[in-house]
Amino acid sequence: MSKRQFLPLAVALLAILGFTSCEKKKDAQGQLTLGLSCDSLESAWLVMNQSEIVKEAKKNGAVVVTMIAEGDAAKQNVQIENLVARQVDAVLCVPKDSSAIVKSIRNCRNAGIPIVMINRSVSGNKLPDVQIVANNQLMGEKVLKAFAERARREGKTYNVVLLIGNLSDENAVLRKAGHQKAITDNPDVFKLVAKVPTEWNLDTTLKGLQNALQANPDANLIVTPSDYLWPPIRSVLEQRGRWAKIGEPNHFPVVSFDGDEVGMQYLKDGYSWGNAAQDALFEARLAVEWALKLIKGEKPPQNIIYDEGQIVTPENFQQEGPKVWSYSLLK
Repeated sequence: MSKRQFLPLAVALLAILGFTSCEKKKDAQGQLTLGLSCDSLESAWLVMNQSEIVKEAKKNGAVVVTMIAEGDAAKQNVQIENLVARQVDAVLCVPKDSSAIVKSIRNCRNAGIPIVMINRSVSGNKLPDVQIVANNQLMGEKVLKAFAERARREGKTYNVVLLIGNLSDENAVLRKAGHQKAITDNPDVFKLVAKVPTEWNLDTTLKGLQNALQANPDANLIVTPSDYLWPPIRSVLEQRGRWAKIGEPNHFPVVSFDGDEVGMQYLKDGYSWGNAAQDALFEARLAVEWALKLIKGEKPPQNIIYDEGQIVTPENFQQEGPKVWSYSLLK
């Protein structure tokens, strides 16, 4: 997959020569130009989302200039400055850092360019024109509530190791809040025995989870805020002889979030008890739709438009699984 699509040569040359105008312009073929700034392409969700944005824009007669920040918040702000200098008609952004991106929001607003945030929300006084995000807190709460209901029916209780994402990421903050609310609201089922900061780093997760399970030998449930963290989870459980399917003697339950192809495959295969699956395709299509509406001067009904996602469990997999964006990638 190409990570970048360039503007037609005429527009590119105008940008290089420093051509400026207060009037919004279309490219040489009369197409609108959308600038897309992605935090990274390190996950299948981000790759699928980026690809769908390009497809959806093309379907609507627009072209996309894509820039990848490679996980660097400062680099992302510079890249968006470049998109503003190119006078794109709108900016779509999957932000690295929910606080650092405020600089880019301000720059877009000053230039009169609409900016749409995708997948990570921003809070504060300077908001983007619209935000398309998963309902992270509610989804985190619902997936654990579904697990609690099953545990209650089976008369089981669980000592929870809660993995926590990088708290500079608003998604991590909201997922943590949703998970903790479900744990607090179901004290007959859940007892929180350890919190493990991951910083969205696989090595940090590996070491933290090893330490948490060693310090809490009675722990019997891992809750992760992202399918991205499955590699260290699997590694630690394999080290402890606990990587086994539901129903097998050494099985160790895990509840996850994201709905990527790894998490959904483990759910299908019987290693996972639930996944709160956010929709990469829905968020991409909605982001393009609102970028084009904003260019025309339309206003959203509210600043945040939610992707409610799907809560997928072993019981409802046949019904809900096919609705998840990664389902076609499963074996």
